[in-house]
Amino acid sequence: MRALTAVGARAWPVPFWVVGLAAYVLAWTVLPALLTTSLPLDVVEGIAWGREWQWGYFKHPPLPAWLLYPAFEALGRFGPFLLSQLAILLALFYVHRLARDLLGPERAGLAAALLYGVLFYTWPMLSFNHDSAQVPVWAALAWHAHQAMQRDRRRDWVWLGAWAAIGMYTKYSTGVFLACLAGYLLIGPERRLLRRSGPWLALAVALVLVAPHGLWLLHDNGGPLAYLAARSYGDTAQANHAAGLRFLATQLVALVPLGVIVLAAGLRPWGGRLYLRDPSQRAWLYTIALGPALLVAAGGSLLGAELHDMWGMPMWNFAALLLLAAVPPERFARRRRALVRALAVWMALITLAMAAYAGRSAQWLGQPARMDWPAQALGEQARRQWQALSLCPLQVVAGSIWEAGLVAEQQRPMPSVLIDGDARYAPWVSAERLQQTGALLVWRLGDYADAPEAPLLAAVPPASWHISEGQWSIAWPRNTGGAPLQIRWRAYVPFACQPS
Repeated sequence: MRALTAVGARAWPVPFWVVGLAAYVLAWTVLPALLTTSLPLDVVEGIAWGREWQWGYFKHPPLPAWLLYPAFEALGRFGPFLLSQLAILLALFYVHRLARDLLGPERAGLAAALLYGVLFYTWPMLSFNHDSAQVPVWAALAWHAHQAMQRDRRRDWVWLGAWAAIGMYTKYSTGVFLACLAGYLLIGPERRLLRRSGPWLALAVALVLVAPHGLWLLHDNGGPLAYLAARSYGDTAQANHAAGLRFLATQLVALVPLGVIVLAAGLRPWGGRLYLRDPSQRAWLYTIALGPALLVAAGGSLLGAELHDMWGMPMWNFAALLLLAAVPPERFARRRRALVRALAVWMALITLAMAAYAGRSAQWLGQPARMDWPAQALGEQARRQWQALSLCPLQVVAGSIWEAGLVAEQQRPMPSVLIDGDARYAPWVSAERLQQTGALLVWRLGDYADAPEAPLLAAVPPASWHISEGQWSIAWPRNTGGAPLQIRWRAYVPFACQPS
């Protein structure tokens, strides 16, 4: 507690920035949970995956799913949104530590806080997925790599290897950042370290930790790698060699709020000079701040690959650090308060915009978005239907990850999701298990001519269960046309579970 003020009242014990940051995190955790009626698609998918605790999934490595499921189980709808905010806070922590080394303590706090000025770290962070989960990982990698190369301590190299493995468990595109770090180590002034044990210790730690996932990949025939290749190349006949320029243009759009904040504060961060504590760190800062985006853009254009905008999410942890490094320290000191005010105004405005959009997006867009679906009503209807047909608990929901995932996450305990009715996408469900538990297949009316294909359900002998089917008409308040949600269903109930 601080000393008493001159008038005898106690001074405010918590710094204002702590209060503001806590209010922001609380708002971005609570408001979307209360103002939306369903979770984002990637979150629904991640929760369904995480329930199964696999070493990997057919699209991605497992870490985000491992985090999403317990967060959802512990805190319900609030959990995934809180997870996103905690990811940003962890990134702030590591950016601040790195900025203290590069810029000094005077500029470090804002170099981290201005992360909120990057558009990617506002509305897109509501969906905790493999892109957003990389944000703190890349920040941690940069800090530990910097410490390892500057101090050459064994523990720093171990930490670097551990975070490299965490990154590969998060998303394989972490390899882009690792390639930038490796490139700097190979051609930068610290290349002498390659003759010492540190870098090789980091590599060994990373390989040991990632080995279980590697073995899973071999067993799964590299499923996520095939998915990544398909996402990257799409139609090879229409390869786009200008993809890199388009990707960079989109990234610049995401940086516009940060630029506006800096300019509104009266700062002009250009002139070609970086004001670093150690001028020799200039190449290092350029490597981590710009290297990944330039590498992806160049690779995408050369290969004619399809580059997705959201791949840039983790790339801009150090954009504000680079901007502030280009501002003379004395100029920064004079405009510091103005910069804080501009950032505070932006954070307030984007929070209000988020709340307004979360509550009114259907009216503004003229149609409901994913987060406007009546998830609770859909889940309750499925629960009642299954209980009317079966004495056994609902343990498997089949269908597309969206409809089946929404139904599953509303049940307690949460059942498994048989994604697309296919064991290739849901190896945790077997034909033997289905014979014991049965399943509820759901799909939206009109999405299929009849019913979706469900290969695993079709592989079970028909004599294993009684099949019922029907249609639900579920009130959908956020459907601007006023029409209810029409869901078709088919219940596969084992004879042992049927009411007498």
